[in-house]
Amino acid sequence: MSSPAHASDEPKSFTALWIATVLLIVTFVLGLLIFPPLYEAPSEEASSSVLFIGRFHPILLHLPVGALGLLCLMEMLCVTRRGESKYGDAALLTLFVGSSGAVLAVLAGIMLSREGGYVGGNFTLHQSMGILGTAGVLLALVVRLLAMGRGSNELLQAYRALYFISFGVMGLGAHFGGNMSHGSKFLTQHAPEPIKSQMISMEKWMLDLVEEPKPEKAEEKAPEPPKAVETVPTPTPPVPTPTTETAASDDKLVFQHIILPIFEAKCNKCHGEEKQKGELRLDTFEFTMAGGENSGNKNIVPGKPADSATFLSISSAEDDDEHMPPEGKEQLTMEEMALIRWWIEQGASNTQKVDLSVIPADIKAAAEAIVKG
Repeated sequence: MSSPAHASDEPKSFTALWIATVLLIVTFVLGLLIFPPLYEAPSEEASSSVLFIGRFHPILLHLPVGALGLLCLMEMLCVTRRGESKYGDAALLTLFVGSSGAVLAVLAGIMLSREGGYVGGNFTLHQSMGILGTAGVLLALVVRLLAMGRGSNELLQAYRALYFISFGVMGLGAHFGGNMSHGSKFLTQHAPEPIKSQMISMEKWMLDLVEEPKPEKAEEKAPEPPKAVETVPTPTPPVPTPTTETAASDDKLVFQHIILPIFEAKCNKCHGEEKQKGELRLDTFEFTMAGGENSGNKNIVPGKPADSATFLSISSAEDDDEHMPPEGKEQLTMEEMALIRWWIEQGASNTQKVDLSVIPADIKAAAEAIVKG
């Protein structure tokens, strides 16, 4: 006598989950229409509510990572009919939870990008692959529901192929997001050499697909030696009298009103009161001089920009391992770097007053703009 068919092999109805899935997909599509992805600086300032929600992105992204990572293990158990019968419903629920988290994380990330400062190849790949991977996971959810509703093993196999590909795309996107936060060599720096070279080559190839070629820098000509001139007696210069230029800024301090605003704008999201990557803070003079775990008392060396860790980081080539801010974040301008260099050359003082008349002419306008702020 033949054994009765298992109840789990019969088609099932998932009406409630179908409704929830459709609503989730509609939410994802409407969210992308309302907040279309930007790949350049936003043209207008976002509202406080948008930025508030956007800053939940780093928190929300852990939900899909955990749920969808767990699902990879569950799907390995579900490959056989017996495993699918035992764990299929749990895998479906895990897939729905992970898909929901992915949708929320992507939409919050797009809102966060309205804050500005998110550009470059790493950001482009992070955002694009996050959206594409989430769309793939949502499609995989639909296919699994169809497969379980029809009792089709072929559809289940198609679903698993689609899911693993989509999850892989999301993982690559997460890697480029890590590059934005920790620097472009964060993952590869300590990788075994054979793997490291392959990872760097693949990463470079992917970045080249979305980045415009960087123009080659013209070689700087060596300065000509000064011509010999006859020494002639010069009259003793008169003692300078206060001018309108100096009088307008004689109550300002170079560090407090020129250097610190640069750090606040370009550095202190990662090196301020709320976050100290590498244990480095640049939000006060004392912390700036104290340095972090890698710079120590050489973070700022008075009179020696070439020995100062912070100046070396901001002035190094953008593809250098130690360059800061990391790719994708707003970089310091040449004038801002020159002002920091000049301040260090002057002795990196906390009490030096702003005197626009003694600031080099090529950075004087930038200093004046920062002081007037």
